[in-house]
Amino acid sequence: MALRAVVIGGGIVGCITAIKLKESGYDVTVVDKSVVGEESSSAGAGIIFPLMPWSYEPRVYELCSGALSFYKDLSEKLIKDGFGDPEFIESDMICIAPSDKKEMMQWAKKNNFKINECLFNNRPSYELKRVAQINPKKLMISLKKYIPELGIELIENINMSKIGKTSNYLHGWPTNNNDLIKGDFFVTTAGAWSSDINEEYRGKIYPIRGQIIRYPKSEIKLDKILYSENFYLLQRKCGSILAGSTIENVGFDKTITSEAAYELKEKAINLVPELSAIEPCKQWAGLRPGVKNNIPFIKQDNCYKNVYINSGHYRYGLTMAPKSAEEILELIEH
Repeated sequence: MALRAVVIGGGIVGCITAIKLKESGYDVTVVDKSVVGEESSSAGAGIIFPLMPWSYEPRVYELCSGALSFYKDLSEKLIKDGFGDPEFIESDMICIAPSDKKEMMQWAKKNNFKINECLFNNRPSYELKRVAQINPKKLMISLKKYIPELGIELIENINMSKIGKTSNYLHGWPTNNNDLIKGDFFVTTAGAWSSDINEEYRGKIYPIRGQIIRYPKSEIKLDKILYSENFYLLQRKCGSILAGSTIENVGFDKTITSEAAYELKEKAINLVPELSAIEPCKQWAGLRPGVKNNIPFIKQDNCYKNVYINSGHYRYGLTMAPKSAEEILELIEH
């Protein structure tokens, strides 16, 4: 009889973790406090690359490695099997007038990463190959259809209670309805909400608000993702353009602000002046799981030997999900 794995958190990290566990022969249940894929996993821009890896510790890029090929294969499968098109695009990226050129080129040489010099609007720039994007909202819609077909159980709108440290083995995780979700082992993938169910991570994983604006389809064509000074522009398959994103430590507050909209519009116009003639048609916010040094917690619980955490991926839950799921699987099986 297969062991039962309970994944707590139905964002992209939780869904990919669940798929990896199912492929390894476990019975898998995903539990979410609201609706699978409705939080930060759907709110991001979907850039499959860390911004920018030479600014981080090597561990960040290590966890992002292999993501492009993983999502390319997954997208092809989802389309082929009728689960929808998550709009995977190998668009590459142009880094415009970087202030850290030396660090960038040293990183590229060390990691055998191709970067070409170019001009963008007469500004010295660099084209980064092997950078892709995906539409996170459409990806999560597709995964929500795909996962049950694999035999993975989805339980939505269930709030899990905080676990106490009463023993070294957890037979069932309590819910706010005084029920128990039973399993042989548990993996917390609850993002910014991880500390709500495990006190150990209070202050270690915390919400960081990110706001994005979207421009409607126009005559403007962006073949590449554009990046400058911690700001990006990218174009979806439908022709709309996303501009993002803010980084705000405001707690669990997803309110959108006019100040953020103004800031993002100014930065967008600075890169593509033609956007001054177009008004954004939508603005939204998501709560990323902030963590020290952008390095997530991928480990066994300090108290319970059958509880694990895979959370705190900050801006890179999408990009780190495949590798971090593999690492959790290795911890469970060894």
